[in-house]
Amino acid sequence: MLIAMWRSRVVLLLVLAGCPTAGGQYVQGERQAGDVDRGETNGRRFDFVSNKPEQDDWQIRITGSSMWVSYAHEDAADKLGAFNLTDKETRKLWKLIDALDIASRKVGKKDEDEGYVSLRLKEPGEDGERHHIYISRASEDRDLLALARYLQDLTEKYKRERPNF
Repeated sequence: MLIAMWRSRVVLLLVLAGCPTAGGQYVQGERQAGDVDRGETNGRRFDFVSNKPEQDDWQIRITGSSMWVSYAHEDAADKLGAFNLTDKETRKLWKLIDALDIASRKVGKKDEDEGYVSLRLKEPGEDGERHHIYISRASEDRDLLALARYLQDLTEKYKRERPNF
């Protein structure tokens, strides 16, 4: 009986030794910045991108109650990552986004001299259709400024870095 148990253990160890570790082998690949998954979903999503003339930008994506933040300057990028907002923060943030009324605004133009903010809103059920506008960084749009300040506050709270939009 004891010999049979030892044989079964030896057979099991030999079988396990021939199996790939952790479910398989992984192949490293290079990803371009445009291929980065920033939380694609079928829900409501908002993208805020501040483009400055100095060739740096802040990218923020809000998906439901999740916020993803990244900063880039020329070819260097600092992906600060994602975090979850509280219910209170989520309600306030979406209220500020809704106050912009992006769907009814004109597309606007990219202001290459002053820099510009790109705003994109995707509502649930839209098949690729998004509301996308540009607003100059020189704008004094109170709704945009209120949203930008709140995004700065949230980023500083969760990532200890204050964006300079």
